[in-house]
Amino acid sequence: MCEVDDKIYILLPGPPMELEPMFEKYVFPYLKEKSGYVIVSKTLKIMGIGESQAEEMVLDLINSKNPTVAPYAKNGEVHFRITAKAKSEEEAQNLIKPVYERFKDIFGINIYAEDDETLEEAVAKLLINKNLTIAVAESCTGGLVCAKLVNYPGISKVLLEGVVTYSNDAKQRRLSVSEETLKQHGAVSYQTAIEMAEGVAKTSGADIGISTTGIAGPSGGTSKKPVGLVYLGVYIKGYKTFKELKLTGDRQKIRDRATKELLDFLRRELIVEMIGK
Repeated sequence: MCEVDDKIYILLPGPPMELEPMFEKYVFPYLKEKSGYVIVSKTLKIMGIGESQAEEMVLDLINSKNPTVAPYAKNGEVHFRITAKAKSEEEAQNLIKPVYERFKDIFGINIYAEDDETLEEAVAKLLINKNLTIAVAESCTGGLVCAKLVNYPGISKVLLEGVVTYSNDAKQRRLSVSEETLKQHGAVSYQTAIEMAEGVAKTSGADIGISTTGIAGPSGGTSKKPVGLVYLGVYIKGYKTFKELKLTGDRQKIRDRATKELLDFLRRELIVEMIGK
């Protein structure tokens, strides 16, 4: 870093593993001292509402100048970043606060996390705070749901087990899904999803069981059950519910989206359960 003729020159290496720690440790504090302002941001993460609808709901806030509001579309979710510029961090936070409160009023339960918090982290914290154990039964997602939960370091306190029951035989043998259900409704049905969730909870001794079953493609779909049809099951201490999804995209996108949707579905059920008590 050097200053020549009233200009600042900063030279950094290209590889992120070298650049990022250098910037955070040396460049950012250096530039901060040179500026008379601070810039503070807060990000809100939303699921359950499409990008265009979400933008319309906060159009007056998006048009504001300070703080600014910027939407970012993700796979199955929308992020809004609120950014304020002020002479101090406290002043910037005060500018952000009323906008943040408006977002909470408008989107409510659809806000699943803030800033760097992930969906799996939000779900894990709810489970741990309520001391609720969980087990996961997956078919089309093939272990992605369990893998997401395992991303959270403290999940061992509540996650008992995860199973991938891909075949009908495995669903019957491991989860006690009835042969009649599979014959009458098929593996891809809400009835099977519910029995999978209940089965994994009861066989593992968990308070909660969650499940996925669907057609990820690219083949295997029919006119009645097309590629992208996924059923999610949730069992919480005797309470049973399900959700039907009609997803688009390639095999990996469908599996990723189904994983997110199940975690968000569980998150909402846990919040409602907590409010109810």
